Amino acid sequence: MVMSPAPPPSDRSAYAVGTFFAGAGVMHFARPDFFEAIVPRWFPNPKFANQASGAAEIVLGLGMIPRRTRPLAARGLLLLTAAVYPANIDMAINDVVVTPGDDGRMERVEGVTAARPVNLLRLPLQFVMAWAIRRHLRPR
Repeated sequence: MVMSPAPPPSDRSAYAVGTFFAGAGVMHFARPDFFEAIVPRWFPNPKFANQASGAAEIVLGLGMIPRRTRPLAARGLLLLTAAVYPANIDMAINDVVVTPGDDGRMERVEGVTAARPVNLLRLPLQFVMAWAIRRHLRPR
């Protein structure tokens, strides 16, 4: 049996980024109550925010797989990462946690100081993700 060579590191990185985002996008539709609860209260339509960002994550994540579409998908993912960053700031400022409500649907609870360390950790992790995406802006 002849084995094909392993993909180059840049391909593996793109596959990882693409899989992460596409998987997260699918979760927006599998658990919309969770993702809608993350949307800041000041945003007028949490359902739209969830569906639009989930669809974008799926399309752009899949766009990271072919080398031909990778630079365009990377640009889109950088814009998407910047667009959702205010939700992470909102979670950190308001000590937001998402927890099951009485009806079993996930709901937003503010003022939970125990959530602060995790919410603060998410802020720099967005920049790590942006760095991983940025590596794919140019065709290789």
